[in-house]
Amino acid sequence: MVSAEISYDNAPVPVRDDITSAHRRAWSHIASPGTWLDGKTRVAIAAETRNAAACTICNQRKQALSPYAIEGMHDGLGELPENFIEVIHRIATDPARLTETWVKSMLDGGIPDTEYVELVSVLAHTMCVDTFCDGIGIERHALPEPQPGTPTKKRPEGASVDVAWLPTVPPEMATGDLQKIYPSGIGDAPNAPNVRRAMSLVPQEAISFFALNDVQYLPPEAMWQVEVNPRSIEKAQIELVAGRVSSLNGCYY
Repeated sequence: MVSAEISYDNAPVPVRDDITSAHRRAWSHIASPGTWLDGKTRVAIAAETRNAAACTICNQRKQALSPYAIEGMHDGLGELPENFIEVIHRIATDPARLTETWVKSMLDGGIPDTEYVELVSVLAHTMCVDTFCDGIGIERHALPEPQPGTPTKKRPEGASVDVAWLPTVPPEMATGDLQKIYPSGIGDAPNAPNVRRAMSLVPQEAISFFALNDVQYLPPEAMWQVEVNPRSIEKAQIELVAGRVSSLNGCYY
């Protein structure tokens, strides 16, 4: 995996070294071939994620009582199939109004569930890093160059439609690397938070995303132990910010 050129040396505020390292890993992860998509497609997904905010139909849908009342074509970059662009733009601009019916229509329209999950992961990695840059007032990083290689196309055992609209792997069925997203004390069956299961259909995406999450938010051991706080602000302050962000994004968490 190639280290991405990300630096916060000239940022207007100090940035922790672990954040810089995590963002470099995230950019390298996006550029590398995944489980189901190659590096070129993954970088194109990242680019389309950024492009979604400028899409005319997405802005019209965002203002409409229902996004389904507005029809038309997205202002895409032309690098991805139209159904991929629909998924990227809807999730990036109006995630609070996604429905199970819409998700099923995307799957029925030709996007395999595995590719859908990997697409969501690349989008989430991109938005995490981009939003951080926006928040500290610097330009977003140039997207990484796609790396060569072939997707492994390995589907995990034990995946089934249970608590979500897409198949997930429950903690009791997790094996190998996937167990990393279910650490002791937070992911023990049957009490694993559903968010930990969300991308488990593509284990490497779930693992990478939570490695980023643990740096930008809190590592799992700090979430449940009141006396453990690796950050410079109080946990109550962290949760106030997290709760406000969730509210603005229409996230039920």
